[in-house]
Amino acid sequence: MKSKTFGPGWVPTVVALIGLALTLSASYWQFGRAASKAESRQQYLARQAMAPHDLNDSVPDNDAVAYRKVRVTGNYVQDKAILLDNRIRAGAAGYEIVVPLQISGTSRFVLINRGWVAAGHDRTVLPAINVPNAKVPVTGTAVAPGRGALELSEHTIEGQVWQNLDLAHYRDRQQLDVLDFVIQEESDRDDGIRRDWAAPGFGIETHQSYAVQWLLFASLIVFFYIYYGFIRKKPERQT
Repeated sequence: MKSKTFGPGWVPTVVALIGLALTLSASYWQFGRAASKAESRQQYLARQAMAPHDLNDSVPDNDAVAYRKVRVTGNYVQDKAILLDNRIRAGAAGYEIVVPLQISGTSRFVLINRGWVAAGHDRTVLPAINVPNAKVPVTGTAVAPGRGALELSEHTIEGQVWQNLDLAHYRDRQQLDVLDFVIQEESDRDDGIRRDWAAPGFGIETHQSYAVQWLLFASLIVFFYIYYGFIRKKPERQT
């Protein structure tokens, strides 16, 4: 009596090993992304807890200023203001008002996102942009381009209304050399402007969820390899 070879062949074994390598690598990468995003969130919380940096004293580079609370004193340049369209708050469409401010004692400018106002029923009637004529202090969070609520794009500009904000395009169009970040103003002024800024989403849970899914796929590969290769596949005996 002679028995056939028991167990999966070399082809299923190679396929299973490749599948395991791919799924485990994907899971490892997703866990790594989650850890990186967790570090970014800790950095955000740490910077939010720091005392506001005074831009009238010095201007840090983008990496150092991202998510920092800052304060600055200067004069608004109202005729260079823009409205960012299609900003949604509580299901309502509106605009974010962005106005450049000249930093006192310098020739430098920084964009101030003053907050959100609702759009009217008639979209041809734009909200008024009223800013103080005198020197004014502003406090808020510095948002580096590409990391905050303002997306970068060079498309769709109609007068004061911009669909997105591209700093390089703003400099070229408005002829103002603004800094490489925007300040999201934080103020309790009763001026009809909403300034309840949402914390940035880091997506940590999403990456963790994807990592677990890849681990489940890897487990399924092992399960089916063992089940169909050893449990279900009974050895046949020959005489």
